[in-house]
Amino acid sequence: GGLEDVLRRKGVDEAWNALEEMQRNGVTSDKFTVSRLLMKTVGDGRFKLNVPRTYRCIGLVQRFIDSQPRDVDEVLFNALLDISCRLRDLSWTEATVKRMQELSVKPSPVTLGILVKTYGQAGDIQKVLQVWSEMDEQRRGANAKTYGCMLDACVKCGRLDAALEIFAGMKREGQHKNTILYTTLIKGCGLERNLSKALELFREMASESVAHNAITYNSILEVCVRCNDLTAAEGLLQEMLSRGHSVKPDLITYSTVLKGYCHAGCLDKASKMLESIKSRGLHCDELVYNTLIDGCVKACDIDTGVRVFEEMIAAGLRPSTVTHGILMRLHLRAAAEDEANDAVAQLYQRSGIERP
Repeated sequence: GGLEDVLRRKGVDEAWNALEEMQRNGVTSDKFTVSRLLMKTVGDGRFKLNVPRTYRCIGLVQRFIDSQPRDVDEVLFNALLDISCRLRDLSWTEATVKRMQELSVKPSPVTLGILVKTYGQAGDIQKVLQVWSEMDEQRRGANAKTYGCMLDACVKCGRLDAALEIFAGMKREGQHKNTILYTTLIKGCGLERNLSKALELFREMASESVAHNAITYNSILEVCVRCNDLTAAEGLLQEMLSRGHSVKPDLITYSTVLKGYCHAGCLDKASKMLESIKSRGLHCDELVYNTLIDGCVKACDIDTGVRVFEEMIAAGLRPSTVTHGILMRLHLRAAAEDEANDAVAQLYQRSGIERP
């Protein structure tokens, strides 16, 4: 109808204005267009929400529900729950669930996924496990995405044991063959520094015919680095570099191994890794250079740290306040604060860059 037409011709903001005008004049709208409006307002999650604008939209949807309570469905409520998840507004989440119950709107497996994600990011494991247990029917209809939300919530709350238990149940049902699910568990092993379990899951993927992707490799490498097992990390990198391997290393792959070398004080290997990144035509970002300079702090190697900083400037990168902080720590290894301050000031001056 009219609202759909405004949305198509004039965009989201004008459509909300039109809905407000319709409500003022007692003109009804429909749940499908209102749901679409909400989803377009949230977008795909890549952009930061405009908070005042978003709450205004929520208010208009609330008014729509109050004036047309029979013209609502779980899609509309899921869109509202998704927005409250993005806003990290738990009181609004609770109010929305309560309103769903009052209007006898049946939640779907998607609703369950949004709720465990919301409580997971709030770090409320009790609530995560409670909704998972209570929403039995929705759980039975859950797809890989909903299960992914649940495993991720358990991992974020430091409950790898609960995630592995749920995953074991999925295996019994034959629902576990999914790259994202395995990768989430591998990341969880990293948080708990459990390399043997991470490697077991990683190898199991091959035997279960679940594809590894770049994120899976980078996640297992991160676990190796966290657990100080550089031999395992190097082995995985060589595997990726082998002829005909389907997953090729990217900047994150190399910088993760480089970080491992820096943590272990292997500056020579870290410097060679930097050369390796450049020789493969990958663009080194500030994080790579900062990691290497930080490695020089640990190794008390000021000369190499300064050389890496100069190389960073020559590559056209602007050092951030983080870089400045690392350079200060580097010079404090060998000098008193005043001298370190002067040395860093001179370094910036020589490079023709304003000091932060």
